[in-house]
Amino acid sequence: MTETIKYTIAGNEHLSSIRHLLSSSQLPVSDIEEGKIDFIVASNESDEVIGCIGLERFEADALLRSFAVEQTWRNKKIGHQLFNRLLTMSRQQGVNDLHLLTTTAEKFFTSVGFSSLSRSEAPVSIKATAEFTSLCPSTSTYMVMTGIQTKAANS
Repeated sequence: MTETIKYTIAGNEHLSSIRHLLSSSQLPVSDIEEGKIDFIVASNESDEVIGCIGLERFEADALLRSFAVEQTWRNKKIGHQLFNRLLTMSRQQGVNDLHLLTTTAEKFFTSVGFSSLSRSEAPVSIKATAEFTSLCPSTSTYMVMTGIQTKAANS
């Protein structure tokens, strides 16, 4: 029997579970606060958060944040589902360029359409985030997916 996974927009009641998942995945949690990041969560049949992905918006630019799937649930396409839902949410919110920093998932993000750039090429709004200034190491790879509104119109 296959377990059903639910995908929902996270509410404030999910923040504690999101922080726990991110901590166990060795991702930053110090700036995870109510209303700053729009999260999508994946939950199992027991309503336990087993995956999350976040979007921190800056008008037409946004930072993909806090993308994690609980270790025992990996390799079940949950990450792909979360990412696809984030892309849809991004388009609905008028985001055109999606940015991220990663130390471990460059291969995955390249496979879904992101390109690596120099951190100096990031827009000022993205460079000013806690992710860029203090939370992620300077060795993180900066990646961007541009023109997601155009890509949606052409698909």
